[in-house]
Amino acid sequence: MSTYDNVLGNFISHSNDLSDVDDDYEDSGSEPEPEMGLNRNTKKYSQINAIDERTQFVESLLSEHRGSISLATSEASLTTASSTNRASRMSISKTIDNRPKHLILGNFELSNVIDCEEYVLCCKYSPHDDAFAVGLGNGTIKIYSKSGQFQYALSDNDTKTRRYPVTCLKFYANKDDLKVDHQKMLAATYTAGYVKVWHYPTQQCVFTFNEKERQPLALDFNSTYTHLFVAGSDCAINCYDFTTKKLICKLQASENREHMDGHKNRIHAIRSHPTIETIFLTGGWDETIHYWDERAPHSQKHFSGPYLCGDALDIIAENQVILTGSWRKYSTLQV
Repeated sequence: MSTYDNVLGNFISHSNDLSDVDDDYEDSGSEPEPEMGLNRNTKKYSQINAIDERTQFVESLLSEHRGSISLATSEASLTTASSTNRASRMSISKTIDNRPKHLILGNFELSNVIDCEEYVLCCKYSPHDDAFAVGLGNGTIKIYSKSGQFQYALSDNDTKTRRYPVTCLKFYANKDDLKVDHQKMLAATYTAGYVKVWHYPTQQCVFTFNEKERQPLALDFNSTYTHLFVAGSDCAINCYDFTTKKLICKLQASENREHMDGHKNRIHAIRSHPTIETIFLTGGWDETIHYWDERAPHSQKHFSGPYLCGDALDIIAENQVILTGSWRKYSTLQV
């Protein structure tokens, strides 16, 4: 459990066993005396006979396992073969279902399993609770209904030409925007070097932010959905006006190495404050969480610890809590 004060504003082969077959020589460290004539041949023949008997015994076991009774003449042999066949049938019936089993701890129920036919890097539920989006490793976004039925596939010439992964998804959920089409929009980052805004019912790309000079890895809207924050591989955050689609400012660390006022490595997560429109947090490979105000060029404060490699950062403003997930074996979830 790690906490931080003053972050959100105003608070603080196995082998055959032939060991029973006698060796020709004893392990005495000296050369054995040679055996002459019949004695040596007799011993060799006894060895061969022992191996032959073992081979026959193994073959008989295999024959029984396959359920072959080959001209059985006694009732006992027929009974053995019949039970072997039943066991064989039972084992076959147990292996018909090859689907992976899911370990579920707690009061949960697995309602559906969907094969997206590609690696899934991110997913997000619609704020209207009627659909969810899945970002794939080939640059395609798939939209499914709440019941798991496939609805749409989002791709265009850019994503088909450069089939790079989708790394982050965010739905546009401005309740004050009364335009119906705006309630069905989705923003996504692509490592190919662009950010796309989709109107997913029509499968049309509404706008593309060009970020070819870096890999955009994470994004989030501010609390009023007027600005879009995009973070990436260059350790910086671009702030866009979502109405005009223009870049407002770029936030990053200063050149002063004595101050930790920004990231020193890739940023993999960004989360806006739920109520304060200018405030947001970021995290990434440098094991730090930074607190930003878009009105200042550098981060205002930070704390160390979480090692974020994906969209694993969240804020609960009411309880003044930050939740982080780290890619490591210890302290993976920190509050």
